[in-house]
Amino acid sequence: MLKLNISGLNTTFSELKCSANYALIAPLDNQLIELTQSMLSNTSEHIFLLSKQVDIFFESDHSDHLHTLYDEGKLHPFNLSNDISFAKKRWFSKGILNELKEYTVIKNSCVMVHLSSDMFVDYKTEELKGQLTLYKNFSIAENATVVFLISGANNSDLRRQLLMFNDVIDGVVNMTQEASVYSLEYDFWHHSEGVIAAETINYQRKNNQLIVLTAEKDTSQAYGSSATNQDFDEDDVWLVKSAVPAGTKLPAYYKVIEDNDALYEHAFKMKAATLVFAVTRYTDLSLLARECFSLRKQCGRKLKLVIQNVDGVIRHQDECLFLTLGVNLILYSFSEPSRLLSQIQSIQGFQFSRPLPSSIDDVLKYSDSVLHKGYLPLSDFAKQVTKHSDSAANLGVSGVLVVLKLLPRIDAIHPLHLFHVKREGDIFSYVDGQVYLYLHACREHDVDSAIKHLFKLDIADFFMSKNVIADHFYIQQECRRLAREYQATQVPDYTEQLQENISYIFDGQTPDVATLSAETAEFRKVVRPVSMPIKVILKGEST
Repeated sequence: MLKLNISGLNTTFSELKCSANYALIAPLDNQLIELTQSMLSNTSEHIFLLSKQVDIFFESDHSDHLHTLYDEGKLHPFNLSNDISFAKKRWFSKGILNELKEYTVIKNSCVMVHLSSDMFVDYKTEELKGQLTLYKNFSIAENATVVFLISGANNSDLRRQLLMFNDVIDGVVNMTQEASVYSLEYDFWHHSEGVIAAETINYQRKNNQLIVLTAEKDTSQAYGSSATNQDFDEDDVWLVKSAVPAGTKLPAYYKVIEDNDALYEHAFKMKAATLVFAVTRYTDLSLLARECFSLRKQCGRKLKLVIQNVDGVIRHQDECLFLTLGVNLILYSFSEPSRLLSQIQSIQGFQFSRPLPSSIDDVLKYSDSVLHKGYLPLSDFAKQVTKHSDSAANLGVSGVLVVLKLLPRIDAIHPLHLFHVKREGDIFSYVDGQVYLYLHACREHDVDSAIKHLFKLDIADFFMSKNVIADHFYIQQECRRLAREYQATQVPDYTEQLQENISYIFDGQTPDVATLSAETAEFRKVVRPVSMPIKVILKGEST
């Protein structure tokens, strides 16, 4: 019997019954692919895998056993049509099922259907239920298990619809990921012993295996069940001296401490207090992130951790890193003392609710993955954007793909010379009259400002249109389309011509001044004659 192959997961949460339909929903394809590969790692059933891009299941680092299943004749992949007009026809499900019934090994098998949530947008409620009923009847007739693998930007709307179809759908699970922690949110799930509903399971990949994360014990429980004992320091606020202007009058229960290090050492005695760290241009952000994570792990979820960004040096990716590692709130230098008090008051009594990774290194591997910048050939560009987008999505970092269409009769090399990229993670490429620009850790409303910083002139002088793709799902879909359509096409490579675009980078090597000639113009001493003073008399002035 097929199951969700996650070590430590209770049988009732992992079992997929025969003659049943299940829906696994995730925002990105890679999350579904990883879970699917784990499900198929130890199975004896025949598997029918249907997808518009079935090749992506075989391209990852953990797909060796899928190739083995295919060689053994147990895995049957089918590439569905990429034609959107065909996919949206109301009879597409019936045609697929009729073809599957022609295979004798379809009995007692598992059928996995990988779809985009966009395909369900045009369906009305009754029409969608009719399509799902076709699969339900099919699974009963063939004693098969049908698993819908659904990804896309319209998942939330589809998820609400599927909750109404519990007579034709036997289970709905929504997948999320934050850093290295995956969450399975069970809306409902039928198994051989009954039904479970409204449950959440967290798991992580370790040593190429998916393992359930055990629930963390709340350390505050050690202080008894009484609210008075448990929350004895709930109203205490400890803040670093530089977090507020000198001379600021604070409430009596606010305690001022010298610096971040002193606050960190003192904080391990706290259980539900509020701690305000200050960040300046001299602060080691990586060290502070580790300290916040350590405090969250040690002191529990009732501790409130606040970052006051004094100099405004925290960037978008840093914000997401802090929030992932246990920080409750990030404030900025424009926060006046009175607003600081109000914002701190607004989080009193709250508990940190997001899942925490087991190790900070699991998080930093995503934040450190951005290594490329500047121009890349199209194939390398598509691969790098997909990789950067995965890392960004896991940290909650925004990223945008900007498509700029060239004006007619403009040679591509000229506008490409005007792109001067300085941030790691910002990369661009060119194909068929369009420049593709990926801006890492950039929000959609900051695109125009970002382009002004890296493009020397007005983009309207060279480009007739600008299209911004801000959702990670659509970014990755576009990159796969580029890789697929231009795989066998000769695409121009401007790497050599654009070498001078990185000439502004500072060379850290010390020049060898011993070899320089003192006779060159740079070192020649120019002697100018001493000027002679001239007496000036104004008109009408007596001598």
